[in-house]
Amino acid sequence: MNNWLNHQLQAIKLVLSRMRANLLSSFMICLVVGVAMCLPSLFYVGVDNLSKLTDHMQNETEISLFLKLDASHDTISEIDALLAKNPAIKQYHLVTKDEAWQQLQAKSKSNPDVNNAVNQLGKNPLPDAFFIQAKSIEPDDLATLKTSLQSIPGVEQALLNTDWAKRLSTIISLSKNLIFFIATLLAIVLLVIIGNTVRMQILTQQNEIEVSYLIGATNSFIRTPFLYAGVFYGLFGGLFAVLMILGITLTFNYAIADLSSLYNSDFSLTIFNGSLFLTVVSTAVLIGWLGSYLAVTRAIASIIQLQKNH
Repeated sequence: MNNWLNHQLQAIKLVLSRMRANLLSSFMICLVVGVAMCLPSLFYVGVDNLSKLTDHMQNETEISLFLKLDASHDTISEIDALLAKNPAIKQYHLVTKDEAWQQLQAKSKSNPDVNNAVNQLGKNPLPDAFFIQAKSIEPDDLATLKTSLQSIPGVEQALLNTDWAKRLSTIISLSKNLIFFIATLLAIVLLVIIGNTVRMQILTQQNEIEVSYLIGATNSFIRTPFLYAGVFYGLFGGLFAVLMILGITLTFNYAIADLSSLYNSDFSLTIFNGSLFLTVVSTAVLIGWLGSYLAVTRAIASIIQLQKNH
């Protein structure tokens, strides 16, 4: 066990010393890994934060439940009780015909033409109405809820604007597919880059590897330093990606701060996402290990075959 631990420590020290000796090239490789990991992560951050936009779109997915003009207080109370028991409803409020009439009159005072038209009505033409916010913003769920509310006795009409909900659902679905394809392509690119980097290191040390074979070194013994090289490329690249994500997120939040204030909004991207950062770093390490493993396994097989031929 001690021999194994000593071998691992020696391999780590050897890899770190080689990276330090070739600091610029090592930095560039880690930077490439960081950029490649940062791009899909930023897309994910954007999609993840789209859920915040739903808080600013509540009125767009609100169901307006207009009652019949002759609806009695008992009818309104019965409908109120049904809405309170409905598990699909997040919240709702009642606007009586008198409240709606007063609001209309107050708003029309700023426009003389509208004010004259309102005054000519003579009586209140507005119905009592419930304004309902559903728990789900999925278009199908909203449509189902609207249909069930429309069938309540005493309801004249249920209105729902699902345009924003449909757009949001489409954007999120498209973005998830886009993230998957981009992440897959970049992962393949990273495998090639790290694999070629490790392969070049193997070629420069081919004589050492051949001598190691002659004195009885195993494949595992020879492979270990190169695997650590791939792991460290992935680790440092993943940490670079985390720093890039933090920097870009902070810059974006600073840039939209004034715009958000104009719309009385506090929208901003989440700065710290521990699970995302852990996933980025661990994925980068895995890609680095896999790329180096494939490269060193192929190279060792070539070296062994070359020795047999000789």
